[in-house]
Amino acid sequence: MNFFFETIDRWSYKILEVFKRFPLAMFSSFMVTILLCIVLEVEEVVNAEFILIANKLIVVLSLGIFLFPALHLLSKKLWFKLVGVGLLSLYYYYLPLNVLNSTTITHHLLLIFALCFMFLWAPFMDIKISNQNIWEWTQIIVQNLLVSLVLSMVFFILFYITMYALEELFAISLAQRHYIQVALFLLGVFAVSSFFAKMPKYIMLVQKNKYEGIGLVFTKYILTPSFFIYFFLLFSYVAKVVLEKSWGEVNIDLLALGYTFIAIGTYMHWTPLWDDANKKFRALIWGSLFLLSITLGLSIYVRSLATSLDDYYLISLFTLWLGLISLYFLLIKKASYKWLFFSISLLIVISQSEQLMDVSLELYEKAVAFL
Repeated sequence: MNFFFETIDRWSYKILEVFKRFPLAMFSSFMVTILLCIVLEVEEVVNAEFILIANKLIVVLSLGIFLFPALHLLSKKLWFKLVGVGLLSLYYYYLPLNVLNSTTITHHLLLIFALCFMFLWAPFMDIKISNQNIWEWTQIIVQNLLVSLVLSMVFFILFYITMYALEELFAISLAQRHYIQVALFLLGVFAVSSFFAKMPKYIMLVQKNKYEGIGLVFTKYILTPSFFIYFFLLFSYVAKVVLEKSWGEVNIDLLALGYTFIAIGTYMHWTPLWDDANKKFRALIWGSLFLLSITLGLSIYVRSLATSLDDYYLISLFTLWLGLISLYFLLIKKASYKWLFFSISLLIVISQSEQLMDVSLELYEKAVAFL
């Protein structure tokens, strides 16, 4: 019995610590879970306006789950939290009443994605820190996220098995919506609380670690050969396109996105292993990405002559980012990962700005007309 009460005390203390550290994020997560459960429960008996407002609140507060901890990592000052409340208020004001459309949901998910990358650069904006420390922090964040999601899934499976046994043995059953509500509770309360509880409090105490066992094998003998294979295939295909002069007929955008992901992932996984003997390999990675940005730019230009840049705006923005970040890592000896992550967040936010899109297209059209 003492063990039972001690366990409750320990978990209660952890939950209170999480609420104390991330109060607005936890409040947002709790409210999203409650609202989703209410909508599932009363959707068929309340008027449509209530559902529309509830959905809008869910979307806004779900952004708060990521916005408030990101701002907390950036600065622990109170006014940063007030800025977060103000941003969410503006977001609520500008969102349409009916948020369940593909455009709004896509923009929303991309903003969440940008905030996820903010978790990786926000703690380091005002401090000098090595790339190895940033890489260790990145691994901790990703691992904690995966562990929290897997644990939530395990608990839901156990709950499902238990309910299945009760239904078979004692004819006790639950409506389908209650299973969804339990899943939402595990994801919105347990998983979020677990993730925040595992987030290190003191960034500077994150230790540098060398790879051991599977990490070393994965980096050197799985990821690196995959990079070289992709490198050979991609640039062989580009050479084929150049020789055949078929720029206007082929699309290498998805190939370029995949190669960028593999190349940068390979570079970052090599973080604990870099030494002076690997300089050429580093130059190869970023040099190939810079060459790829030039190739992409040429491909976009040729294809847009037949149509319009409107159709290629996002890939054009990605190409510009790829060229600039490649030059940064090629030319700056102590290039920092925090600016890589920052630039990705910025790229996603800018890509969602319709006003900036219109200005960019206007400038492009004027440049083409001038040429």
